[in-house]
Amino acid sequence: MTTHDTVAREQKAASFSRKLGIAVICAVLVVTLVIMKPAAPDKLILLTGPENGAYHAMGERLANELRQRGLETEIRVTGGGFDNLGLLAADPNGTVAFAPSNMENVVDDSVDTDDLVSLGSIAWEPFWLFYRAEHEISDVPDLAGLAVSTGPSGTVVNFIATEMLRVNDVLDRVEIPASDGQTPENVKESLLDGRIDAAFAAGSPAAPIIRDLLAREDVSVLSFERAAAYEARFPGIATITIPRGVIDLGQDLPSGDLALLSVTTNLVALDDLYPAAVPLLLEAVAQADTRRRLTTKAERFPSGDNTSLPLDRAATRYYEHGEKGLGKVLPYKVTRWLNHLGFVVLPLLALTVLLIKIVPVGMKIWGRVHLMSMLKVLEEVEKGSAAGADPKELLDKLDDLDRRTATIFVPRATLHDYIDIRQFMHDMRERVADSAGTRDVSSSGDH
Repeated sequence: MTTHDTVAREQKAASFSRKLGIAVICAVLVVTLVIMKPAAPDKLILLTGPENGAYHAMGERLANELRQRGLETEIRVTGGGFDNLGLLAADPNGTVAFAPSNMENVVDDSVDTDDLVSLGSIAWEPFWLFYRAEHEISDVPDLAGLAVSTGPSGTVVNFIATEMLRVNDVLDRVEIPASDGQTPENVKESLLDGRIDAAFAAGSPAAPIIRDLLAREDVSVLSFERAAAYEARFPGIATITIPRGVIDLGQDLPSGDLALLSVTTNLVALDDLYPAAVPLLLEAVAQADTRRRLTTKAERFPSGDNTSLPLDRAATRYYEHGEKGLGKVLPYKVTRWLNHLGFVVLPLLALTVLLIKIVPVGMKIWGRVHLMSMLKVLEEVEKGSAAGADPKELLDKLDDLDRRTATIFVPRATLHDYIDIRQFMHDMRERVADSAGTRDVSSSGDH
């Protein structure tokens, strides 16, 4: 093999190595950037509650904040807190839901809540009992004999209202209309036109329906004088006070201090929700929570307090240290891809480069193995020639070795050794052939 052939082969091997490395790196980039999507969700599904309800209004505010921060958010109307936990337990990552604290303790056994976590409480959720002003009602037992709406089934208001009627021994002495298709709007209409006498409701004092009912002269609202007793009987229930006139001083709404019962609305998710999305959610909650302070309870939402489900680890870090990192200054869409780049793409590229560096070493070892096998055959031929073996057999071995090794791929690192061995093989063939010729001459002289 000439020097020119050697150089050409080296150049070919080097070019192959470069092309292979570039191809591998490009393949990794395609897989990680195009095929493998970031673990952070690009869309959030928010399970709220019935349309025109408190959860739905809260969801609209939160969704608007999230969209402004770069996270597409889809609002899904549901039956309420009970319904949300059941749907959430069966939904994929990227879904969060509103649910009252302690709801997991009263849902149906078919709902698995083991994988659910709370991202924190985001609002007080007061309970109201509105009734037509012509009735004399000072406490829940006075509802006996009246038509009372307990809210749509699957909502926290329905559960608490039913429990309050039960513990006051009037559950079987009130008329409860069918809850199918109930909305806060048609419950309000039923109360105003006299089809029902009283209605339990839940929602912020600033909610339009709550405010409208408080302003009606023909509708009264009950202040729960035994609120502390209910708080003691129902885990997760807190007593709050709505001060007189706090909603509207000009109209004096409410017209007196109101003692109400309340749970907290929690933001609930599966425990595999991507951690980087949690601070974004909680910051959006903080911005969306623009309500005035309408109760005597300290309100600072979101909060890690008043949660009954385990608090998510990313949420715990947020409440302890606040939002950190690039999420404070960059849109979510940017940080989502930067996280993907930092945690997936760059490590894979580093691993790929390392492998590319290792490949030549492996190829060198592979080449050495082939060289050793060639040397072994040459050694056998040389020993056979010295021992006087049949030259024809030795030449057949050399021809077979030549055919097998003439076109094999040789790593650049072992190319010189390969050329030297093949040169030695050709020299060996000449020696064996000369030996065969000498033997033939000697044989002819004997005759």
